[in-house]
Amino acid sequence: MRKKIILTGGDGFIGGYFKENYQDVFEIDAYPSDIRDFDVNMYDGYDFCVHLAGLAGVRLSHQIPEEFWDHNVNGSQQVFRSCRVAKVPVIYASSSSVYEWWLSPYATTKKVVEEIASPQSLGLRFHTVYGPNSRTDMLYDKLLKKDSKVKYLTNHTRDYTHVEDVCNAIALCIKNYYTIDEPVIDVGAGTPVKITEVADKVWPGHNLPLKEVEGEREHTCADPTVLKRIGWYPMHNILEDEKKKLTV
Repeated sequence: MRKKIILTGGDGFIGGYFKENYQDVFEIDAYPSDIRDFDVNMYDGYDFCVHLAGLAGVRLSHQIPEEFWDHNVNGSQQVFRSCRVAKVPVIYASSSSVYEWWLSPYATTKKVVEEIASPQSLGLRFHTVYGPNSRTDMLYDKLLKKDSKVKYLTNHTRDYTHVEDVCNAIALCIKNYYTIDEPVIDVGAGTPVKITEVADKVWPGHNLPLKEVEGEREHTCADPTVLKRIGWYPMHNILEDEKKKLTV
């Protein structure tokens, strides 16, 4: 029997991909209204809540920190509260940013979400998710489109994780939820790539200068130990995927 999933953030990058590609594995309903009004008790018989709704973007969070707090913290608190009462386990989106949570309002909200998460929950620290129809504010998307608004690169590294690999991780965590003891785990391959390498691949001859920036992590690297234990492995590598242009 397929498990019944209530999904928040079904119109977002990761949520949209999960909703579109996993209907044959899980019975999925996307929550339609404002996440701050979430009430799982309006619906009957859910096995899991996959909570992916929220605001994302380190740089944007510096501009509108109050909105990030309202959506990410207050919204998640309502999800946890509702699911705790209904005894529905929650698998929710966290971020690799929490490892240096003090650097941005976005990272701070994700750290707080982990702290307020209900006991019946599992947090997934996504590491730099990319792929078809990615967020237009992400550097990868801009490089792929050779966007003239990109004025510089940083000397940072990122553990790029394809959206398909992320959604496979979510699916495996649902299936193996009761065997995972950790409250929060990393989602990423553990193979960081220099941003400059990605730029050179997707935008040859870009001539973008290097610049030091504040408020961002310099290097990210996931520890996929738990995911590998339940059978996950990455099927994509950003430097190889680039050759396919990722236009599907």
